[in-house]
Amino acid sequence: MPSLISSPAGLLRVEVDGPAAAEVVVLSAGLGGGWFDWPAVVALLAADLRVVCFDRPGTGDSGPALAPPSLAREVAVLDAVLDGVGAARAVLVGHSIAGLHVEGYARLRPDRVAGAVLLDPSPEPPGVGRPFDGEAVFARVLLALGRVPGMRRLGRALAGWSGPASRRSVLRTGSHTHREVAPLDRIEAVYRRPEVIGAILDELAAYPDLVAELEAVRARHPLPELPWLVLTAAGALGRPRQARRILAGHARLARLVPGGGHELVQRCGHMMPLDRPDTVAEAVRRVKGV
Repeated sequence: MPSLISSPAGLLRVEVDGPAAAEVVVLSAGLGGGWFDWPAVVALLAADLRVVCFDRPGTGDSGPALAPPSLAREVAVLDAVLDGVGAARAVLVGHSIAGLHVEGYARLRPDRVAGAVLLDPSPEPPGVGRPFDGEAVFARVLLALGRVPGMRRLGRALAGWSGPASRRSVLRTGSHTHREVAPLDRIEAVYRRPEVIGAILDELAAYPDLVAELEAVRARHPLPELPWLVLTAAGALGRPRQARRILAGHARLARLVPGGGHELVQRCGHMMPLDRPDTVAEAVRRVKGV
């Protein structure tokens, strides 16, 4: 059953499945994702692992965000999740933007990370600095418009349509199966909440700063030697130039740890937890050695 735990950034929805004494795996969703991305993965792992999935502040079914998005916030959130479930350490699984959070956490809390699996992570290897991101600029414009008198009311009214429509668009363009694995009515109820849309836009707007913050951490805190696996979604590579950039970026991320692995996952869009839960579960077991 899900529960709410406190963190410095707000109340977090956390769900735990599996034997209480088993080794812990924490699943961290990509931008705009949440508990509804993970049911198929949980089902494949929870027989003998303690599987934890959580929603970041303001997203999914968590409470409002009490702090703006940043790497420091996400480290505090992961601390709260591990403390809340009584885990000294865990294997961390990070999808998309959460791959940056997992890397940062492994650098800053090496004793708490037993291994890491990055699922089609944001391809931001060391040396990128503070990247320009057009989607982040667009998100800042939308957030600024939302502060204009009269526009906030319109934005809240539109959220009931635009939120679910945005999720459906993600499935059309970012998934091989184009199917949800959780009840559609519950997912759409999440995306109809204006606060959730605002939190997603906040994360998107803060993306260049998040990368810059991770770059500063990279300069001061080496990654420990740990089981480390990067999975690239073949269906998300796009045109040749973009594909080369993503593959090169993911390969460099894999090489951050001696013996780190990098694999291309076929029949898979960016939404890897939905498209290939079997591959995700198998990767976790390889990292865990079970």
